[in-house]
Amino acid sequence: MKRYLSLDIKHHNKLVAEIAETIKEYVPIGIRTMDPEYNNHPGIKKLDEIVGEQVKHYKQFISPWMSFLGKLKKVAKKRIPNTTYAHQWSYSAELILERYIDKSLCRVKKIAFAVSSIGPYFSICGIDETFIIDSEDRRWYHSINIITVSPYAEFENLFNYLETEIKSQFPTYKFVPFNLCAYYIKDAETHYSNGEECTVYNVLFNNSLDSYHNRYHRGDTLYGFGESNIKVTLEPPPPSH
Repeated sequence: MKRYLSLDIKHHNKLVAEIAETIKEYVPIGIRTMDPEYNNHPGIKKLDEIVGEQVKHYKQFISPWMSFLGKLKKVAKKRIPNTTYAHQWSYSAELILERYIDKSLCRVKKIAFAVSSIGPYFSICGIDETFIIDSEDRRWYHSINIITVSPYAEFENLFNYLETEIKSQFPTYKFVPFNLCAYYIKDAETHYSNGEECTVYNVLFNNSLDSYHNRYHRGDTLYGFGESNIKVTLEPPPPSH
């Protein structure tokens, strides 16, 4: 079932209130991306301006992030590939804990993290994924095994390290829990949501974790929420055709 984040609630924690305001500022509610008026919405115009500046001045945009990743690599002593694209309103990267590959299988354990360009927010989660390699048709078949949503088990030390360093680099930024990132926004779309209702993660960051939301989770699912009275509505899955 889909979980929806209400944008009009008044009695919930400060983080959720701030995110709701950011969503209302940037995303048209009830307007499809294909509708002519969508691109005339003030929030979409702001996003277009942000992305336009990033594309125009990409070296200036990416330079501080690459310096930050270089600092992380020296201490963590792990590969940290940059996954940032100029057309997205966020910085992002992955810290690779383990990677195994043979002729038929690739297994990866990593931490994905992102920092928003439109508000003081960042996200961190651990990911275990596998790829079945078909050497005949030269295709890789991807599967997410489990998402680790808090400092837990083998992810604990590096998860804590990344959170500390991001807060040091971006002092006013707040951690957004993975489960909150996965909430949908009723009747709202972004260019990242491909004609479907967008998630909080789509609005604040990008679409890189779209395939991760409906997976097994482990760790403390309330990590980062604090005290809260989040209003969630449930909707049955759409009928099959």
